[in-house]
Amino acid sequence: MPDTRLGPIAELRKLVARARARGIGDIVRLSSDRLVENLSSSETLIVFVRPAAGDRRPVEGAALRRAVAEDAERYERDIGTDAAETFVRRLSDSTRCYGVEFGGTFMHATWITTKAAWTRELRAHFRPPPGDAYVFESFTRSDARGKGLYPFALREICHDLAIEGLARVWVAVEVDNPPSLRAVTKAGFEESWRITYRRTLGVLNVGPPVGEGAAIDDHEWVTRLPGG
Repeated sequence: MPDTRLGPIAELRKLVARARARGIGDIVRLSSDRLVENLSSSETLIVFVRPAAGDRRPVEGAALRRAVAEDAERYERDIGTDAAETFVRRLSDSTRCYGVEFGGTFMHATWITTKAAWTRELRAHFRPPPGDAYVFESFTRSDARGKGLYPFALREICHDLAIEGLARVWVAVEVDNPPSLRAVTKAGFEESWRITYRRTLGVLNVGPPVGEGAAIDDHEWVTRLPGG
């Protein structure tokens, strides 16, 4: 499996884009949170699943579409989780980005993959079972929260993937992230399994997946990379 982690220069460009879109205060908070996380932290990821096919519930004024390379500068300006260059590099046949347009601006963005997504918290890849997709890196702008854009995006993405013949869609959420937990359950997702990890002085310890969905078809969900 290829290592999809970005190099240091690309990561720096992402930070610059984030600072431009959200302000330097956001970068300071992020750096502080990462430092505390590495010193001592414990977290649980809950992995949810739902059939790709399902109901759709429109949100007035909102429209979801698949983002393309030509959206790179707009994505950097409106969302800020990627520089234009790294945004384009991440797009592929197996990994795509969806944006929710609201008032002429990308107010929400969500990435999906049918192959693998690097998960920083676990220093590993999440791989959905064949024929399924995995949702990751969802972000809603602060001036658009409370409008239901995240569950709207998830339902629309599931509908789009069902048309392409995919069976199920998966998403992981931290147990201490109530807004995202509410959003994914509103979008029809149900808990499948959990995985707990701890960091002490930078040393990562990941527990085994727990739950019925952790061993579906003997599928190995979490794949570690050499040196990960």
